[in-house]
Amino acid sequence: ENRPARRTSSPPMIKSITIVSYRRGGVLFSRFYTPDLATLEAQALWLSDLRDATMPEWSLLADDGPEQVAKFGAVSVMYKLIGDVVVIFAGTVEHDALLLLELARAFEEAMRKVCRARGNASVEKRLVQSYSDLCLVVDEMIDQGFIDHLDPKLIQLGVRMNLKK
Repeated sequence: ENRPARRTSSPPMIKSITIVSYRRGGVLFSRFYTPDLATLEAQALWLSDLRDATMPEWSLLADDGPEQVAKFGAVSVMYKLIGDVVVIFAGTVEHDALLLLELARAFEEAMRKVCRARGNASVEKRLVQSYSDLCLVVDEMIDQGFIDHLDPKLIQLGVRMNLKK
């Protein structure tokens, strides 16, 4: 099983996950895991700062490669273009970019398998139409800020089991 060990006394590895519309810049999904993001005001400020810090580089996602990594204060940020959305993973500095990259690639594969839409829908439309499935994918992958699963097949199985409950 591809499951990193969790230490309950340590701070969460993942600070937040955010999915933003590439064209419009609007937030489609966000999940926060650290105590400093417990209030709506803190979340709104974080999302604004995160988008402002990464958005100027979004054009690189299409031109130079599939992912970009940056340091944002005391946070490692990895962002990836998936179709017409940008997925932004923010983690604590002591967790390197390779772990965030693994998380992003597993997320993309699991999301494409689980979040489906009729016809030839854009990724943005697919995520909006299957929002509850998106939430389950994220919940299977990250538990209270700790990476739980990185195997897309296990994530897909976990989502199916949750849907049958």
